[in-house]
Amino acid sequence: MADFNELKSRVNGSVMIDVPMKDHTSMGVGGSCVCMFTPANTEDIFKFIEWARSAEQRYFVIGAGTNLVVRDRGIKYPVIRIKDTLDSTDIEYEDESTARLKVGAGKPLAGLVKECAENGMSGVEPLAGIPGTVGGAVFMNAGTDQGCISDVIETVTFMERTGRTRTLAGKDMGFGYRTCRALSSSSIVVSATLSVKKTDKDSVQKRVESILRNKTRTQPLNYPSCGSIFKNPGKIKAWQLLDEAGMRGVRVRGAKYSELHTNFIVNTGSATAGDIIALIDAGMEKVREKSGIKLELEAIIIGEQ
Repeated sequence: MADFNELKSRVNGSVMIDVPMKDHTSMGVGGSCVCMFTPANTEDIFKFIEWARSAEQRYFVIGAGTNLVVRDRGIKYPVIRIKDTLDSTDIEYEDESTARLKVGAGKPLAGLVKECAENGMSGVEPLAGIPGTVGGAVFMNAGTDQGCISDVIETVTFMERTGRTRTLAGKDMGFGYRTCRALSSSSIVVSATLSVKKTDKDSVQKRVESILRNKTRTQPLNYPSCGSIFKNPGKIKAWQLLDEAGMRGVRVRGAKYSELHTNFIVNTGSATAGDIIALIDAGMEKVREKSGIKLELEAIIIGEQ
C-alpha cells in the first residue's frame, strides 16, 4: 500500500485518509477513497505526481465531482481534488473590444460566469448553470447546444503523469462533443486562457439570467444528480430516446429518472450507487430494445466493482 505519510511530508496541501466520496460528489453516493489530496498550489501538483510515480501509484482527478458516480465499494487509490484551490481569474490582456483571461482549473464555473457578466465580458454565458470547475469543464468540453467552453479557449496548461507541464492551443486540444483527446485520465489541468468579447454588461447578464431560468424550468435542480447521464447520439436527444422507451419516472429504490428531464437520474434521498447504475443499465437496455441505439455515458462511473 502506498505511504500516504510520505505524501503528507512532501506537500503543503490537504491529505485526508478514507474520505466518503458521497460528500464530494453532486450525486451524493459512493464509498470512500483511500486518500484525497487537495493541492495548495501548482507546485503541490508536481510534488504529488512525483510521489505517485515513485510509489507506482495510480490516481484519479476530480474537480467538484459533478459528473461522477462513485461505486459503493469506493476507490482504492488516491483522488486529487482540484477545487477550493487554483481558482484565480487574471486579466492577461484587455482592450476596448476583447479580453484574455487566465483562469485556474479550480475556478467554479458559476463564479467565472458571474465575474464575466459583472464586467461585461461575453463568451462564457452558455456555461451558466453548469456545475463544476473550469478544469472539469475543459476535460469534458462542457457546454450546451448554445456553445461549449472550447469555443472560448485559447490555451490549456496541464501536467502529465510524466511530470511534464504542457501548454497547448485550443485548436490542438482535440476538443469534441464532451471530450478532449489531448487529456488522458491522469492529466491534471492547471489553467486555461479564455478569449472573451467586451460588451454591454446588462446584455450579458440578461442572457445569463435567461439561460438560468430555462434550466430551472427544464431540469430537476432541486434533487442531487450528476447532470446528463447520457450523451446525445447525433442530432437525437438522449432524453427523447429514454422517454420513448418508457423510462420517465422509473425508479430503483432511491434513484429515479426525472419526470422533468428524462436524461437526469436523481437521488431522491436514499439512493446508492448500485441503484443509479442499475437504472443506467436499464435505460440503455430499454433504448436499445426500442430504437436500436446504444447510448453512451456522459457521466463517469469509477470505483471498485
